[in-house]
Amino acid sequence: MSNQTNRKNPTRLILLLAILSFLIATAQGIIYYREYESFFKYLLVLQNSINAFGFKASVTIKDTVAFMEDNPSALNKCIGYAYCIAVFTAPYCTISFVYKILQRLLRFIIFFRRDKHCRHIVIFGYNSDVKAMLNNNKSDPKKNCIHIVATELIDNEEIYRLNKSGYIVHYADILKAAESELHALLVKTRIEIASNIILFESSSIRNFSLLQLFRLNEKDSADRIKLAEGAKISCRCEEEGIGRLIAEYYNSAAGTDAYYDLELVGIPEMQIHKMYSEHPLHTVYKDTDTPLKDWTVHLLVAGFGQLGQQAVLQAMNLGVVSERNRIIIDVFDSNIKMKKAVFLNQLSHDTFDMTDSRVTLKSEAADGLLEINFHELNISHLNFYDTIRSQLDTEPYTYAVIALENIDLSVNCAIQLEELFDERGLNPPILMRMDTDRRLAGYISADKKSLGDVSLIDDRSIVITLEMIINREIDRIAKDYNHFYNNIKLITADETGTVDNSAEDPEIEWNRLRLFRRSSSKAAAYHDEVKNDIIPKLAAENGVSLDQKLEELIGVSGSLMRYTGSAWQMHGTEEAVLKKIRKDSFAYGLASLEHRRWCCYMASIGWRPGERSDQFRRNPCLVPQQKLMQEQPEMCKYDLMSLMERYKKRTETEMK
Repeated sequence: MSNQTNRKNPTRLILLLAILSFLIATAQGIIYYREYESFFKYLLVLQNSINAFGFKASVTIKDTVAFMEDNPSALNKCIGYAYCIAVFTAPYCTISFVYKILQRLLRFIIFFRRDKHCRHIVIFGYNSDVKAMLNNNKSDPKKNCIHIVATELIDNEEIYRLNKSGYIVHYADILKAAESELHALLVKTRIEIASNIILFESSSIRNFSLLQLFRLNEKDSADRIKLAEGAKISCRCEEEGIGRLIAEYYNSAAGTDAYYDLELVGIPEMQIHKMYSEHPLHTVYKDTDTPLKDWTVHLLVAGFGQLGQQAVLQAMNLGVVSERNRIIIDVFDSNIKMKKAVFLNQLSHDTFDMTDSRVTLKSEAADGLLEINFHELNISHLNFYDTIRSQLDTEPYTYAVIALENIDLSVNCAIQLEELFDERGLNPPILMRMDTDRRLAGYISADKKSLGDVSLIDDRSIVITLEMIINREIDRIAKDYNHFYNNIKLITADETGTVDNSAEDPEIEWNRLRLFRRSSSKAAAYHDEVKNDIIPKLAAENGVSLDQKLEELIGVSGSLMRYTGSAWQMHGTEEAVLKKIRKDSFAYGLASLEHRRWCCYMASIGWRPGERSDQFRRNPCLVPQQKLMQEQPEMCKYDLMSLMERYKKRTETEMK
């Protein structure tokens, strides 16, 4: 955008330099050709001034020096010296002008080749993460028109490269502009018809400020930019406090149709989710005969920065495989006191027992054991490895995450952990952070002799892709999960209605949700990958065929609920259904597993038991399974949703 002074200045300087060079060349020509007849004199002067820009001035530097020696006046010398410089600056202006023409021509060609109805995507911010996003972009530039709004000047060569790849660069710091100027300022980005807005400045605060420039709902300021229907804003935020502010801001539109879909993006969260998706926490137990209740997750986390904290938080959700399995997390860091204090700020004393070195989820809040132990140890010191050895004697680790920023320390830690585990005949996944040296990362990934049991946590440059941000698969799964949950029709035995609301648009439903409810749906969607292993295992432990059990419990003649084709009709009263769930070990096992998972997740984001209040993060269902059945029996049937979802999908597949 040409309205920014930092963008205007280079072009303006080149223009001024070109005018000055032309005037100097003209002055030199006038004094050099002064003895010629007027008609020819002015033609020669004009020719010399034009040729100076064409790399071949008629009056050479040699001619100028000779002229100054023959006519040694002060004026002639001043003009002569200036002309000698102008002989070089004039061609530079020509090159700059040609470059600008080619740049505009390139933009025109790209615009001409682009699909008339292309998808417009606007990215705010230009930093290393945005560069990685663009480098990983594999989308067709004919179908996707990507605009980059930068606040600082980008090198011309880089702009040319971006233009050549089909990206359009604009310059504007719109946070300094009045709301009434926004439309004119951003008109060239086609932002009002864009399908995706990506707020990816390095500062979470700036991203929040950018977010407030768009109309949230019909009550919002008319001067703010109204986005197209169905537009999605992906807002990068990795700060807990700012995240809560954004949630409160967006939640003010809850229950109404927000003008856009908002997604908070945290890169450490994405890295850890990808890690657990590719290397599940229960890997050591897969294809074994160990009962689910004995699938103890003993996680080692070395380094408690943002990546390490995400590893802990997501393990609290993904580590649940049974009502009773234990989740033990040991965290090591040389500065654990300060980092622990920040981490614990998002947990509640009503839900956790907290001491200086340990945090334990209260038994009144959830079943099973969830325990986090904090160790202030230097990873490079012997006492760290002595502590690991003592832990291996009592409770072997089943997973290790090395989230240290120091590469040398990370590699040394990985080597020693691998040796310690091998000595005990253990083979838990070891995941190591390696996001500052891609050559070393490539070597470790390729070489299976040294560090053969170590895998790498994908660094930011790999995780951040445009496709992942604008079409996140987990978002789609979460939306489908929420849609299913909203529209599942449970009717009593004496009701006759069978029509559900499945025709409702999942996107509209999603836009009406508060952000924490979206997060809850995502957590459930994350755990679906775990359930793909757990549900068949649970069926096998109960000596039943999963497909037959689904039909027996919730099929067309189900003992718990009868599937009518569009709704589930309870087989008796709610009390009768609950009684049957208690008696069926498979149904009870799955319901109690899902309830415990929900409790652990809610506890990990700061919720606590009590009278329901979204504002104060209280929920009466944050209790063990037995207490839930006593105090909130009507909620228990919803813990069988994963069964209903699988049954419905299987039925739809068979019909096709």
